[in-house]
Amino acid sequence: MNCFYCGNEIEEHAHACPYCNANIDSYKKILRTAEAFYNDGLERAKVRDISGAIRSLKECLRYNKNHTDARNLLGLCYFEVGDLVSALAEWVISKNLQFENNRADEYLNVLQNTNGMLDKMNKTIRKYNQALEYCRAGSRDLARIQLRRVLGMNAKLVEGHQLLALICIQDGEFEEARKELSAANKIDVKNTVTLRYMAEVKEALRAQNANKKKKRKENVIKFQDGNDSVMMPNTSFRDFLDNSRATVVNILVGLVIGLLICFFLVVPTVRQNANNNAANSLVDANNEVANSSTSIATLKSQVEDLQSQLDAYTGQDDVKTSYENLIAASNSYAANDVAAAAESLSTINRDLLDANGQALYDTINAAANEETLSTSYNTAYAAYQSGDYQTAIDTFMTIVEVDETYHDGNPVYYIAQSYRFLNDSENAITYYNKYIELFPSGSHVSNCKKQISALENGTSTSSSTTSNSNNTTGDDTEDTTGEE
Repeated sequence: MNCFYCGNEIEEHAHACPYCNANIDSYKKILRTAEAFYNDGLERAKVRDISGAIRSLKECLRYNKNHTDARNLLGLCYFEVGDLVSALAEWVISKNLQFENNRADEYLNVLQNTNGMLDKMNKTIRKYNQALEYCRAGSRDLARIQLRRVLGMNAKLVEGHQLLALICIQDGEFEEARKELSAANKIDVKNTVTLRYMAEVKEALRAQNANKKKKRKENVIKFQDGNDSVMMPNTSFRDFLDNSRATVVNILVGLVIGLLICFFLVVPTVRQNANNNAANSLVDANNEVANSSTSIATLKSQVEDLQSQLDAYTGQDDVKTSYENLIAASNSYAANDVAAAAESLSTINRDLLDANGQALYDTINAAANEETLSTSYNTAYAAYQSGDYQTAIDTFMTIVEVDETYHDGNPVYYIAQSYRFLNDSENAITYYNKYIELFPSGSHVSNCKKQISALENGTSTSSSTTSNSNNTTGDDTEDTTGEE
């Protein structure tokens, strides 16, 4: 067992961490609660109460998000009900939390090594979302066709069975709805949505059966013949036809029935086939259009959520490393090895440190920057004095990027001077102006203004800077007697 605060390993019976003195009694209670929810989810999954298992496993992860067994089982539950995207997300997070001896490796390998599995998953998502759009637009026929295709690709998609059953209920096809709900119930036996729809369908079927029985009773005549009860069909219409004109009437009735059969059965069948062909063509056309746009926003949102979760989990591993590198930087700084201290600081995430750690980080970082800037300044000034103006510009630029005001703005001034010597008037004027803006009362202001005026007029005024041979930091004094 590891301490929740400092991450060090502690004994199971301990009440406080021996390293940071954090009280771990409440932490143990939280872990036990998470384990109880995991066991409950496991038992529910064994009896195919998938929705109940998902709820329990989510509660387990709410108490202990690092419980990889619960996360793997939750992914299996999502996979069982056809939600492959959520399953993949849980397994990826689990893999990030536990790199070795993790069953998520096996599940991810199956998805990746099964030919067409990921492509099939993407197509299922797009087609299901398209069916939802058809339902919202009132095109239940197109939605029904699309859902048939979705369930043909992924028969375990419980939400697909539920949506198709709901469409059948709205169209009055209660027997068809019952079949779809039965299929969904075999996958998840205690899904509340499935059970609610099933109750409504059973009630509607009972009402239909009651109406059929009532109609059968109305078509039968009952009477008592002594002690006997006689039942016979009502044949009043047949008696009407039993006369001298029965043949003619029967012929006319036959013709009328034939015409009605042709009008109500044959013609609608032809129309229905034509409509089905048109609907299939429309669905195919919509699928081609939707391949580039449908569900892109939903998938992007899921990717961003997963990435933020992965960043959150990954960031926790950097705390210990940041403190170790801070200690190494402190030891190097105490030994006057500023270069080693700077290298250690470059691997530290300052935001993960507490207030004391950040203060120590800032102290060491300031000293390291000062040492680095001083070395760079001396190198740049030596190049400037030797006439290597391009090297001087490049080196002075690294100082200006860190601190424009370093050494009373001399790096900015020498960059302007170097550009002037390289006949780059535009950049020279830019950095002269920058020096004047940063140091309105600086020692080089008068020369900057003079050089700006000369460059704008296309001439150069005579000025030079000479170094003090005894100045080891690279300072210089301005001399206007020589040509630079």
